[in-house]
Amino acid sequence: MQTIHLIRHGYPLSWDQKLPVRGTDPHLRLDPALAGIGRDQAAATAAHLAASGGIDAVLSSPFRACLETADLLAADGAAAPAVDWRLGQVLLSTVLGSPFSPGSSMDPDWAERRAKAGKPAHPESDRTIHERTTTFTRDLKARKPFAQRIAIVSHEIILKELLNRMTGRSMAVDWHPCAITTLTLAKPIDRTWKLVGAFAGVVHLGAADRTEPVDQIEHRYHPLDSRS
Repeated sequence: MQTIHLIRHGYPLSWDQKLPVRGTDPHLRLDPALAGIGRDQAAATAAHLAASGGIDAVLSSPFRACLETADLLAADGAAAPAVDWRLGQVLLSTVLGSPFSPGSSMDPDWAERRAKAGKPAHPESDRTIHERTTTFTRDLKARKPFAQRIAIVSHEIILKELLNRMTGRSMAVDWHPCAITTLTLAKPIDRTWKLVGAFAGVVHLGAADRTEPVDQIEHRYHPLDSRS
């Protein structure tokens, strides 16, 4: 049986810092580190997974908040987190007034960790998001050995898309930082994963259950892709 834990990254510094666009290095806003509460959330999540049987592998988005979260999850014996661009944040475009260059807007100190993550598409649409989450889900089924306990650390939009691909159901869930959704697949030939427990559970976080500020900008897909 394969067990998948879908986990959002911990609370990042950028949600509280309100850094100005002018005069601020892009990676401080677009690829921030975890805040102190974010590290507490990740530590609580790691303890919860350890108490629930542990994990064998961690797969992560290449963004720093996800990598720092993944590192804490893997600290109790799992292999070093594997980085995959298909789990990365939706890439915005100049059309939306928010230019984003993956090479220049991400923390340079973490570039080596991202080197083997693959190549992102830019700009993105609902079509490209569907494609990358679909291929990632297909690879999960084909993963060897099949009987693994895997933690996947990503971003809210991508996690909701993965949940849709894996269960065949679209869920309107507020996915708090470090909230967990656990799914199982009994056999590789099964069509969908089954939910175990609550969607985006936060009980394990206790006092560290701090949510995303309501004034954060919502990420959107690229609106001019004719194939979207």
